[in-house]
Formats: sequence, structure tokens, C-alpha cells
Amino acid sequence: MAILSFLSSLRARRAQQAEQRRNEAILKANALGATPEQARRAGERAARGNTNAAITGAISSGS
Repeated sequence: MAILSFLSSLRARRAQQAEQRRNEAILKANALGATPEQARRAGERAARGNTNAAITGAISSGS
């Protein structure tokens, strides 16, 4: 049972960290002049793990 509890807490912590990365990337992209759609995409990419590429890619490519 301890292993299941550990895995559950690990999953919850990773989900929380992904949400935090998403929020930070959205705020940073907005501050750099991204459109709401660009900021949303940057947030989604950041939640998957590539934060810097997400922010700069969303702004420079215009997608």
C-alpha cells in the first residue's frame, strides 16, 4: 500500500508542477506581447516540459 500512496503523491506533485509551469509560461508570454492563443499554446508546451522553447517559439513564429 505504501508504494501506491507514494506513486499517487508523485503523480499529484508532477501534475501540480506542470500546472505551475503552464501558468508561468502563459504569464511570461503575455508579458512579452503574445496573443492569447500564442500564450495558451506556450502554456501547453511548457506543461509538457520545454518551457523556453514554448515561449520563444510562440512569439517568434506567430503561431
